[in-house]
Amino acid sequence: MVPRSYPAAVNTAEAINTLVRTHIPLARKIAWQIHGRVRDLLDIDDMIQIGMTALIEAAQRYQDTGEATFGSYASIRVRGALVDHVRNNLTLTRTAVSRRTQIATARKAVAADGGNTDDLSLIAAKLGIGVPELQGWNDQINRVADKSLDEIYDDHSIWFADESPTPENALLTMELRQRLVANLSKLAERDALVLQLYYVEELNLEEIAEILSVSVGRVSQIKKAAIGQLRHWMSED
Repeated sequence: MVPRSYPAAVNTAEAINTLVRTHIPLARKIAWQIHGRVRDLLDIDDMIQIGMTALIEAAQRYQDTGEATFGSYASIRVRGALVDHVRNNLTLTRTAVSRRTQIATARKAVAADGGNTDDLSLIAAKLGIGVPELQGWNDQINRVADKSLDEIYDDHSIWFADESPTPENALLTMELRQRLVANLSKLAERDALVLQLYYVEELNLEEIAEILSVSVGRVSQIKKAAIGQLRHWMSED
C-alpha cells in the first residue's frame, strides 16, 4: 500500500506571520478593487480591515497541498470576505445608508472641533437628535458585525511589530514630509486619489482606471499632471 501523504500545514507563528506580512499588498489591492465598485456606500478603511482579517485567517488555515499557492488561496478568501461584506451592507435600507452618511459627517465635524469622536453626546448634538435615538441609528446600521483585528491581535506576533523609523530619522524627514503633505492637500481630490492608489496602494494604471471608471490613458494623464504640479509647488517652498 502506498503511504498516504498529508498536506503540509503552516503550523508555526513565524510561518504564519511571514505569509501575512508578504501578502499585505495583495489584501489591500483587492480591497481597493472591490471598494471601487461601491465607493459611495462603504468606507475603504473598513474594507481594508476586513481584507486584512481574512488574510490572517487564511494564513492560519492554509495547507500546502502542492495544488495552489498561498497567494491564490488568500485571494479567494479575502475576495470572498469582502464580497460577503458588500452584499450584507447593500441589504441596508436607504434610510440606514443615509443615516450612516450623516453620522460619518457628524464625526468629522466633531473631530474638526477637537472633540472626542467616540462621545455619542457630541455626535448626537451635531445631528440634532438625542443619544438614545443615535444608538437606535447605530443598531440599525450595525446589524452585520465584522470581526475586528483586535480579536486576533497578538502582542508577541512579529506581524504587529513596530517598524516605525527611529526618532532621529523621523526628525530628519519631518520637514520634508510636512511640506509634501501640505502640497498634497492642495491637489484636486481625484488627482490625490490617483497618486495614493499608485504609490501607496501599489495598484497599476489598469486597476486604477477600473476603480475610477476612466480610461488608462486618462489615469496616466492625471498622474503625470499631479506629479508635475507637486514638483512645481515643492520647488517654490
